[in-house]
Amino acid sequence: MAQEFAIATPTTEEMTRVGIVVGVGGVTGAVEGIALSMAPKLGALELPFTWGTMLGVPVVGAGVALLTKGMISDAGLGIAAGGAAILGQTLPMMLQEFTLARGRGGGQLGAGPGVKLLGAGGPLSAAQRAAQTMASQLSI
Repeated sequence: MAQEFAIATPTTEEMTRVGIVVGVGGVTGAVEGIALSMAPKLGALELPFTWGTMLGVPVVGAGVALLTKGMISDAGLGIAAGGAAILGQTLPMMLQEFTLARGRGGGQLGAGPGVKLLGAGGPLSAAQRAAQTMASQLSI
C-alpha cells in the first residue's frame, strides 16, 4: 500500500505531538549534557556513569514511547530522540579516545612511536634541527 504525499495544514493533534516531542527532546538533551559535563567530577565512577547515562536515556525513552499511549508516549519519543542525539554526538569522540589511548601504550600521554620531542632551544631552533635531521638522513 503506497502512501500519498500531500502538503496540508496540520491538525491540532499533530502540532501538539510535534511540540511535545521537540520540547521534551530539547530538555532531555540539556539535562543529559549537564549530567555528562559533571561526570568527570565523579572520579572512578565517571566511566560507568557516562556510559550508563548515554545508553540508558534512549532506552528508557523508547520503552516509555512503546509501552504508553497519548502525550506520555510522545514525551517518551522526545526522551529517546534527545538521548539518541547526545549519544550520536558524543560516541565518536569517546571511541576516538579509546583508540588513541590504546595506540599510546595504555593511555599514557606523551611521545609515542615515531614522535620526536624538541630538545633544548625550544621551538625557535626547530627549523634548524629539522634541516640537520634531513641532511643526516640524506647522507645515509
